[in-house]
Amino acid sequence: MLLPGMDGTGMLFGPLVANIQGIEVIVLPLPNEGAQDYKSLSEWILKRLPDEDFILVAESFSGGIAALLSQQLVPHLTGIIFVASFLSAPKKLMAHFASLLPIRYFAHLPFSGIVYRLFFLGKDAGNKEIELFRRAIDAAPVRALKLRLKVIAQAKYDGFKSGVPTVYIGAAHDMLVHQRKRLEFVQAYSDITFAELDGPHFIFQAKPKEGATAITEAVHLLTGKVTKA
Repeated sequence: MLLPGMDGTGMLFGPLVANIQGIEVIVLPLPNEGAQDYKSLSEWILKRLPDEDFILVAESFSGGIAALLSQQLVPHLTGIIFVASFLSAPKKLMAHFASLLPIRYFAHLPFSGIVYRLFFLGKDAGNKEIELFRRAIDAAPVRALKLRLKVIAQAKYDGFKSGVPTVYIGAAHDMLVHQRKRLEFVQAYSDITFAELDGPHFIFQAKPKEGATAITEAVHLLTGKVTKA
């Protein structure tokens, strides 16, 4: 089950999913209407989870949703893969980013491609990747984006502990989430493995082939732990 980042659409997972072989993949977009806080979103997601064993893949913003679910007895949840995510607010840049809204109009300014490459997709991102990013932003309601940005800016790690087997896939050149944020995952999860890909914050969009390989390896690791248990 793939939970998307702040745009919530799941559109940005397209290239990644196309490169994943031998694993059933379901993308679960976030709701566009209603409250966008982690508690409300986790309750919404919980009602839509499968009734068979599954692994949650939570990208960036959705890490807070997966974190709340990991503190409950969720049937059939065998593991979580966090991707460039955080438990407490990342760099304060996120809070300031909210002042640039409405993002939809910002996305089409002449210099927006430079910003996307710098903070999100990396310097090697082509026009195809930039256009997909713009389409995802266009598809997300401005109200939902504003609310999610506020959630990010106010996120705090409350010291919870969880035994759910976890893999954290980080981005080596993440301009939005500092590596020290991974220490909170060490505190929260007693069974956690770290992996890292060479790229920017939106690592699965910048490196879909490498991301697919990392997902496959993480799934095999997590399912192997369940088999041995």
